[in-house]
Amino acid sequence: MRLTNAEQQATPRSGAPIPTTSRPSHWRPDIEGLRALAVGAVIASHIGFFYSEGGFVGVDVFFVISGFLITSLLLREIDRTGRVSITGFYARRAVRLLPAAAVVLAATLAAAWIWLPRTRLPGIATDAAAAALNVINIRLAREGTEYLNADAVPSPLQHFWSLAVEEQFYIFWPLLLLAVALVARRVWGGRFAPGDQLRRRRTAAIAVVLTAIGAASLYLSATQSGPDPVWSYFGIHTRAWELAAGGGVAVAAAHLKRLPAWAAAVGSWAGLGLIVASVFLIDERTTFPGTAAALPVAGTALVIAAGCAPHRFGATMILGIAPAQYVGKISYGLYLWHWPLVMIGPAMLGVEEPRLRHYLVLMAAAFLLAVATFHIVEHPIRTRKNLVQVPSRALAMGGGLITGALALSILASLQPMPAASNEEAAEITGDDATVWDLLDESSDVDTVPANLTPALEDAKLDEPALYDDGCVVERDDPDVDEDCWYGDPDGDKTLVLFGDSHAAQWFPAVNQLAEAAGWRLLAMTKANCSVPDVREYDPKLEREYTECPEWKDGVYDLLDDVKPDAVVAATYDDKEVMADDPDEAWTDGWVDSVERLEESAGEVYYLADSPDLGEDVPDCLAENPQDASTCVGDLDDAVIEPDRREDTEAAVADTGARVVDPIPWMCDVDEGTCPVVVGNLLVYRDSNHLAARFVAELAPQLAAAIPLEPAESQ
Repeated sequence: MRLTNAEQQATPRSGAPIPTTSRPSHWRPDIEGLRALAVGAVIASHIGFFYSEGGFVGVDVFFVISGFLITSLLLREIDRTGRVSITGFYARRAVRLLPAAAVVLAATLAAAWIWLPRTRLPGIATDAAAAALNVINIRLAREGTEYLNADAVPSPLQHFWSLAVEEQFYIFWPLLLLAVALVARRVWGGRFAPGDQLRRRRTAAIAVVLTAIGAASLYLSATQSGPDPVWSYFGIHTRAWELAAGGGVAVAAAHLKRLPAWAAAVGSWAGLGLIVASVFLIDERTTFPGTAAALPVAGTALVIAAGCAPHRFGATMILGIAPAQYVGKISYGLYLWHWPLVMIGPAMLGVEEPRLRHYLVLMAAAFLLAVATFHIVEHPIRTRKNLVQVPSRALAMGGGLITGALALSILASLQPMPAASNEEAAEITGDDATVWDLLDESSDVDTVPANLTPALEDAKLDEPALYDDGCVVERDDPDVDEDCWYGDPDGDKTLVLFGDSHAAQWFPAVNQLAEAAGWRLLAMTKANCSVPDVREYDPKLEREYTECPEWKDGVYDLLDDVKPDAVVAATYDDKEVMADDPDEAWTDGWVDSVERLEESAGEVYYLADSPDLGEDVPDCLAENPQDASTCVGDLDDAVIEPDRREDTEAAVADTGARVVDPIPWMCDVDEGTCPVVVGNLLVYRDSNHLAARFVAELAPQLAAAIPLEPAESQ
């Protein structure tokens, strides 16, 4: 993320020395101060510091700074040599960025192995590999669009996404500048002196290319951030314009030097004001980057542009103070260290619910680690002459660090789960022992059984076949998949499973019912899409979930044609309803939807919601293999929105639909507990989704509650 002012010097040709001057003649204290402001804003946002929710815009400040410094560096080299040394450019990037990043990656993997649940280690190891290869932004975007990861804890390496965006931009930007330089020399070089019109026309051509990239990326940011917020947040396609904005200031730097001193001073203060304002005006509800990112981007560009002209009384009066200069100098390491400490630090301190004071202690540790990293790793390596004077050596070092990080990632991913018990629990077979038989005694289970099914490391994978078959429609897709047929393909009666992932989780048992009765089963499920007719806010899309009602309308039309004999409808109760009285709207919405289903179906079953334990169960068991009872849920807390649930059950029953309460099938109602291991079966694959293998064993209970008349062929 951080680029030193030394990076503003020209890149030498391949094999030529890489400059190592610690403070070049064009030193910019305002830029160093901007780095301090940016990293401080990011940290404040991540630790929940007062009124700083929008501090994540500090990343956008970094993007503009990076675009300015790198483009300035490349332009100076082109002016001096007429070309760009690609090997020299990447050699300097390797020397500058990789050593500290490799140290943080290794330390984070070690800390995760020691302090985090072992179930999380494979995912973090994959994140480390993606970070080393500068593709973690793509991984995070893909993971973020997966509905089953909605309640997953953020990766301690998530912040590497911004480094990946920068490196992806710099894969093609030096090559484009080199191409422009070569074309300019070929077209105009023979007619004009290299230092005169050629330079001006070449600069104009670069400006055109930069403007085209920036305009296209800004358009995508403005149009895609709403419909596709996850990919837009992490993607290079919606962030390139921010780096291009900094590059644009670099292209215009020669003209900006002629700004009047008063205009430069006013511009720098105005820019600083825009950055600070964005921290307080932008929050998690803001569609971002979108057009909102223009606020911190424009502010940063103004400060940098103003700094191109000599002036007094500008924002450097604040940005140039000694503490800001030092924080700016170590900001790269501070950025790298802070987030792993935010995510792993509370476990290191033994704090379950960290408060601001705990985070302040952790950020003090991050500061000390950043200081040590700068003076022990960053500065010594970038000034080591026998390394940096030959780009091939620097590139070899970079390749070695990346290879080492990948090796550590593979090693971490192969670490076994901690042994829980050598004893095996009674296997749920449906004959000798059933879930119902063992439920009452399951809250007192002390150890995780050796034959736990699924094993903790495989818990996330124990999901219904609907997901592999593509029959849980993604959030941004309003289309109905009419090919999701299961059960008995020759059946003359039809059962429909309808709802969100809390409906999809029942598929293993519902499918057994359909097959046993000789019914066809049509699965109509969509990520996070509630059955009740309500206006719903989707936290992933960061807007009203308009695709949900559009999809449901398509389902209703399909059911009008299919005319099912029965519909089983289920939904997660903890949804954000956009209404003055959300609970009343939720209940009324259920009634409206059930009545609409009754127009097509012979019978409608409202399958009430299953418990939400509020904590990832496999992670909890991995942390407490010898005390599994620690992870047992409290029934009163596990029933989400109890008032909403009670009112809805009563209102739906009044419509003539049948209400099915599954709570007694998985919780000890008398004791008020919800076990997490029953016999040898894991009950939950995360905090609120039931494991598929466990659900399959609930088929007898479901069959008693939803009796399907056997088809005539039976």
